[in-house]
Amino acid sequence: MRRFANNAGADLLGRGIIYALAVFSLLILLLPAVIVVMISFDTRSFVSFPPQGFTLDWYRQVFQQDALVDGMVVSLRVGLTVTGLCILLGVPTALVCARGQFRGVGALSLFILVPHMVPGIVLGVAVLFAGADMGIGPSVWLQSIAITAFVMAVMVRTVTSRLQRLDPKLEEAAANLGATPWQALRTVTFPLLLPAVLAGSVFTFVEGFDNVSVAIFTHGFRDRPLPVELIALVSTTNTPLVAAVSGVQILLALLALLAISRTIGLDRVNG
Repeated sequence: MRRFANNAGADLLGRGIIYALAVFSLLILLLPAVIVVMISFDTRSFVSFPPQGFTLDWYRQVFQQDALVDGMVVSLRVGLTVTGLCILLGVPTALVCARGQFRGVGALSLFILVPHMVPGIVLGVAVLFAGADMGIGPSVWLQSIAITAFVMAVMVRTVTSRLQRLDPKLEEAAANLGATPWQALRTVTFPLLLPAVLAGSVFTFVEGFDNVSVAIFTHGFRDRPLPVELIALVSTTNTPLVAAVSGVQILLALLALLAISRTIGLDRVNG
């Protein structure tokens, strides 16, 4: 009886800690974003909280600033390039990591994770110097390659997690029915991997679109992405225009989450 009471007390304490951490995390993550969005609608010409009016003028000005529009286009190009490279390189790598039986497959999995563990600033400087040695100057391509190395682990981890949950008997059944290994992969495995690939694509696109630490060292002089333009804007102005740019990025992130939720479901993101 005493043991039952002790277990019930431990469970109650555990739930209390989890709820407290959840509330704390939500406040830390969401409260600053809510404040920024509220400031972006303020009628005053300087950043202050709480807002004293409501206007959409700052959002209109975002799309009237040529530098910001050009930055969005560059970030969009980088995000799409990073996503394409992560699909082309990450999906086969995940297949090898999940199904490979050769010596060194564990080292390969660790090698994929290493760039993601390195601080973005260090990776950006390293790619900048390596690109200079190979004759590749700061550009959209150098920025895309650096961010791809940084976020490849997300795609590999997402697809690998899904592969590890797939029933191998499905491919065995296809083989027993006469399918070649490639036909079994194309008709059975790839369709089942599609939700994980879509989830990884959304996350890699978002990271490619607004990565700062890597982009600040690798972007081209004439191809400045939106985060770099935003840093320049913060250093020269104190208007809610900066908050409006952040509001646009928050909206894009919410749309990405909504797309995942409607297509594959958030509960299937990790496979």
